[in-house]
Amino acid sequence: MSSISNQVNHALAKVTWGKEQIEKYKTECGVTSVKKSLRPDGDPTQPLPVILGINTRRTYFQTATLFFKRAEEITDEGLLARLLNPDIIMTTFEEHYTYSAPGTVNKLLAALEKVHLGCLKLGWSKTPSPITPEFRGWAKSFRDDSNVRAPRFGYRTEDSVKVVEFLKEKKSAYALPAELALRCGLREDELAGMQGQNIDVEHNLLHITGKGGRYRPVPIPEDLILRLNRSKQFIFTPSASWRAGFRRTMLDTTKELGIAISGVHRLRANYAQNRYLEFLDQGLDDRGARRQISELLGHARIDVTYKYVPKGFLVPEDNNK
Repeated sequence: MSSISNQVNHALAKVTWGKEQIEKYKTECGVTSVKKSLRPDGDPTQPLPVILGINTRRTYFQTATLFFKRAEEITDEGLLARLLNPDIIMTTFEEHYTYSAPGTVNKLLAALEKVHLGCLKLGWSKTPSPITPEFRGWAKSFRDDSNVRAPRFGYRTEDSVKVVEFLKEKKSAYALPAELALRCGLREDELAGMQGQNIDVEHNLLHITGKGGRYRPVPIPEDLILRLNRSKQFIFTPSASWRAGFRRTMLDTTKELGIAISGVHRLRANYAQNRYLEFLDQGLDDRGARRQISELLGHARIDVTYKYVPKGFLVPEDNNK
C-alpha cells in the first residue's frame, strides 16, 4: 500500500495544471484570466476546480499530508479514499485543528477539497466531497478571531436535562457519557479516552488529562462514579467511530425532541453555566466564579469562560433562537 504522502501527491497531481495546460485553455476559450474563467459564475469566493500554481500545490500537499497522517494515526486506516469519510474528517479536525487560526482552517479546507477531487479523477472514490457548506460552517465556528474560541453556549437548562433523560429512556450506550458531559463538564475526547485507572472512588474524582496535556482533577457525583466500571481499561471506546456515533446520536436526539441546536460540547457549556450560578450563590463575584470554572474546565485562561458563560449571564439563555 502506498504511503499517505504518495497518495496525496498522486491525487493533487491529477488536478494540477502546468503552463502548457494553462496556455492551451487560454487559447481554446479566448480568455486572459484562467482563474476568473474557471470560477463558478466568476465568483472570486468560489474555489477553483484545479490547482494553477506550483507553490499552491506545495502548500496543499504539506497541509493535506499532515492532516491525513493524523487521521491515519486515529483510525489505523491507510487508504486515502477511506480517510475522506466525513466522520473521520470531523474527528481529525476536532482532535488537531479546533484551535487553529482562520487562515489555517481555510487552507486546510481547500487542500482537502482538492485531494477529494483528485481521488474522484483517479477513480479511488465515488463519494461526494466531505467538505460540505455545513462542514465549512462547523469548522469555522470554532474560532471567531486568532485567539479565543467562538461561542459554544449550552442548551436551555431544561433541554439539557431532556437530552440526557431521553437517552436513558432509550437505554442508549451514549446516555452515561452524555450525563458525564453535563454533570462533570468533560470534553468528547476526554470521555472517549477515560480509563478505569482514572477513577478515584475514595475522593470522588476523575483524573483527567485534557487538551495540551493539562492535568486536572474533576469532581464527580457519587451516583455517577458508582456506575463506572473501573475494571475496564477504557470505560468507553477510544475510537473515531465511537465519537462519530456519539455526535450522530446527539443530533438524532435533539431533532426528535424538537431542539433546534445540537452538539456534545453544549452539555459541557451547560455544566459551566450551572457551576457558575452555584459559585455566585456561594458568595463569589464574577471574576472568582470564572476562575473556578476555568480550572474545572481545564482552560489556561479565564477569558475562555466567556465562550461558555456569556458576559452578564444570570439565568440560562434561550439559545435555541
